[in-house]
Amino acid sequence: MKIVIVNSLYTPHIIGGAEISTQILAETLTAAAEVHVLTVGPQRKHAGTETEVINGVNVHRLPYNNLYWIGEGGGAGTLKKTVRRLIDLYNPVQIRTVRGLLDRIGPDLIHTQNLSGLGAAIWTAAKPDVPIVHTLRDYSLLSPVSSPISNPALARTYQASSRGVSKRVAAAVGISSHILRRHTDAGLFPNAARLVIPNVVDGEIAGQAKDFDRKPLRLGYFGRIEPEKGVRELAEAVLALPREVVERVVICGEGGFREKLAELCGGDDRFQFTGKVTPKEARAFMGQVDVTFVPSIWEEPFGRVIIESYQVGTPVYASEVGGIPDAVWNPGSYLFKPGSAEAIKAKILEYHALTGEEKRRVQAECLKHCGGFTKASLLEKHLGLYAGLAKQSGRAFALAAADGR
Repeated sequence: MKIVIVNSLYTPHIIGGAEISTQILAETLTAAAEVHVLTVGPQRKHAGTETEVINGVNVHRLPYNNLYWIGEGGGAGTLKKTVRRLIDLYNPVQIRTVRGLLDRIGPDLIHTQNLSGLGAAIWTAAKPDVPIVHTLRDYSLLSPVSSPISNPALARTYQASSRGVSKRVAAAVGISSHILRRHTDAGLFPNAARLVIPNVVDGEIAGQAKDFDRKPLRLGYFGRIEPEKGVRELAEAVLALPREVVERVVICGEGGFREKLAELCGGDDRFQFTGKVTPKEARAFMGQVDVTFVPSIWEEPFGRVIIESYQVGTPVYASEVGGIPDAVWNPGSYLFKPGSAEAIKAKILEYHALTGEEKRRVQAECLKHCGGFTKASLLEKHLGLYAGLAKQSGRAFALAAADGR
C-alpha cells in the first residue's frame, strides 16, 4: 500500500506540535505501508521539488509558490499572512505541482494534515477513486489568521471555500472531539466519516519517585508565556496563597508576556523562570514538581503537555476549554473554569489537602491513562480507518502487519 501524507512543514522544519505529530504518524505507518510525505520547502519555483528519505519516509519538498515560505513567516505582519492564506484558497501553481507528484507516486490513499502553504484546494488534485483522509490539528480551515476568529466576515468567506472542497474528503479525523465539532458545525466535511484519534505523545511512561507526603506543593507550568495561555491567572492564584501551601512554581518556557508576568510576581522568590529549555529538560522539570497546571484560555486543539506530564507520573489540573477535556484523566475532578484565578486557587488547595496515599493512587491512574496515546494505538486506529475506506472505495490494497517489516 502507498500512502501519501501531506503537511505544511516536515522535519527538520518544525514550528509546533503538528510537525512532530505528522512525523510520528509517517514513521509509524512505515511498519505497514510505503509512505510518502508532500510538504513545502524554502526553495523558489525554479529550484523544483526536492526529494530525500528520512527514517524510511520518502519526503518531497515542493517550492512554496506564494508570498513567502511559512517556515520563515514569523516576522510577517497580519496583512501579509492574511494575503498568503487567501492565495492558499486556490493556488493553481501549487495544485498543479501536487497533481504531478501524485500522478508519479500513484498513492492508494492520501492523508492530509495542516495545509497552510498548500491550500485545501489541493484535495481536487487527487484522482476521484483515491480516498482522502484529513486530520484536524488547528483552525486554519476556519480562519486565515487565527482562532478565536477575529474577523467574522473574512472567516465566513474562508470557510465557504473550505466547505466546498471538503466535499472531496472521505474521512475527517479530529485530534480532539472539540476541534472536530468546530469544523463539522461550520459545515465542513459533509460527506466524510468522522472520528477522533488523539495525538501520540512520544515518551517513556515511567513515573518518577515522589515524596507524596511532603508539603507544601511544587507547581509547574510548561508552555508559551502568553496571556491566552492563562499563566497570569495561575500566578495570581499562587500569590494569594501562603508558602505553607505553595513552595515553588516552575514557569518553563518563553513568550512575549514573560516580562509582565515577572513584574506581576514582584519579589516573590517562589517563582522560578527557566526560560527556553529542551524537551528533555522540560520533562525533567515535570518530574520534579508535584502537580502541573495547564490554565489555557484559548481553544487548545489538544493537550500534549498534559500527556507528557502524566508520562513522568505528575498529575495535571487544566482549564475546561477546547480539546483539553479529551486529554485529562478524571475530568470531573481535574478541570476548572478557564480564565479564573479563584478556580485555580481552589484546585491548588484541593490537591494540597490530599493524603500521600491518595496522591499515589492518582499517579498510578495518570500513568495508566497514557496508554491511549501510544504509537501502537495510533497505528491500530489508522490501519482500521484505512481498511474501512478501501472497502468503501472498492480499492484493493494490502496492509502489512505492524511487526512484519
